Amino acid sequence: MEQTRDVKTKTLLLGVMIFICAIVATKVLAAEYPVTDTSVKDIPAIRKPAYLESYVDPVFGTKVTRITGNPDADIPNVNGKWAKVARHHYSKDAAWNCDQTLLCLGKHQGRPNKVFLDGENYAVRFARHGGPGREIRWHPQRPDIMVYVRDNAIGYWDVRKDTTEVIVTFPGYCEFRIGPWEGNLSLDGRLIVVVGMKGENRIAFAYDIEQKQKYPDIVLNDVTIDWVSVSASGKYIVLNGEIDGGKDRTQVYDLAGNKTTKLWEKYGRPSHYDMTIDENGDDIAVGVSKSKPDVGRVIKRRLRDGKVTVLTSGGYAGHTSTRNVRRSGWAYVTYQGRGSAWPPYWDEVVAVKLDGSMTAERIAHLHTKRIDYLTEAHAVPSPDGKRVLWASNWESANGRPIGTYVADTRRRK
Repeated sequence: MEQTRDVKTKTLLLGVMIFICAIVATKVLAAEYPVTDTSVKDIPAIRKPAYLESYVDPVFGTKVTRITGNPDADIPNVNGKWAKVARHHYSKDAAWNCDQTLLCLGKHQGRPNKVFLDGENYAVRFARHGGPGREIRWHPQRPDIMVYVRDNAIGYWDVRKDTTEVIVTFPGYCEFRIGPWEGNLSLDGRLIVVVGMKGENRIAFAYDIEQKQKYPDIVLNDVTIDWVSVSASGKYIVLNGEIDGGKDRTQVYDLAGNKTTKLWEKYGRPSHYDMTIDENGDDIAVGVSKSKPDVGRVIKRRLRDGKVTVLTSGGYAGHTSTRNVRRSGWAYVTYQGRGSAWPPYWDEVVAVKLDGSMTAERIAHLHTKRIDYLTEAHAVPSPDGKRVLWASNWESANGRPIGTYVADTRRRK
């Protein structure tokens, strides 16, 4: 009888140990933490890796690769040298194309100014001097195509062939922009919103590329525009800027230009945000709140009615990206603050779950010291969300040089 109890006790203990190990293994493999987790308190010193060299982040176990070379070194396979600033454009501008075969460094501050890498091993494939328009975006469904605007035209640019196709021109309009800088296409690639001029009027309008349908102009003369974009689903036009005397406010319209909700009046609620579709199928904006009651926290805001859901309970978030279009339910957030003021995330890129469950994935330390705009990391994920790219000066005292790094969660130890 005693022996039987011993066996049962040992079996129970073994089961408990297996269960605990399974939990720990799940946490390590998935790197999911409650958003209140404070277990990571130090930023470890890491030797700056060489070009195309990788290391394993000692805290989060993620493989990180440097994908740009030293300033003035020859760029492999193209006629040019690496610049002191060799990075991607912005957190809301996808770096990878839709099938992840190419990666564009769109802010290489030298010649060539656009460097295209292999999307998997980061070898340089080709480069382009400039481009067909002032602003370009990867097409969400066509891997070789970027959509551009120029003057009064919208067009396609085949980056491999370096050929262009004008989709449509609009006589009487000029100065077209996508945003500027922060606009995107709808997730299916059908709809785009352009900002431009028509006569004396600053306007924005939506255009359906497939149906060749132009929607009505929205006259924005009484607004200081930060950016205008179509929403992820293509149902809404979203304007951010100085509106009715308040900065970093948002107004949502339908495609016909009718206001669908009242103005989001509070400053930066949210700010530095990207747009996507959440687990309920709703168009949302997700970013940092710069006003009470959730200062520094990541929030999502539903476009159809402005409802706010708080997603984190600590840290002061920076830029947000939802370019992980094939991994729904998450947003990638850059935290560049350091020190003890805003725990728990310091100098990190973190994925935050959108369902309100207060869950985060801590991916890697950024190793970048913010000095000016170009030293902002602006982390942006791959379409499948398994990798994330950012710019870093690797703790340089004067902020230069700035290179590009990729964390690969498929290589987590």
